Amino acid sequence: MVYICYCESFQCNAATKGALALAERGYRVKRLSGGITAWRDAGYPVETDHLIGSGVSKVACHC
Repeated sequence: MVYICYCESFQCNAATKGALALAERGYRVKRLSGGITAWRDAGYPVETDHLIGSGVSKVACHC
């Protein structure tokens, strides 16, 4: 399994910090360049409904 770290946009660096912390703990991880905003702007799909109630949490970084 590969974990993907992303921020809201390219202006935030929390995904980079998170990816580094996970990699140092032995996880396979990638960082989504440009953040979720760039992903959406490129027209790629985003699914969130299946995460509700699954134990996945969203953390605001306030960068």
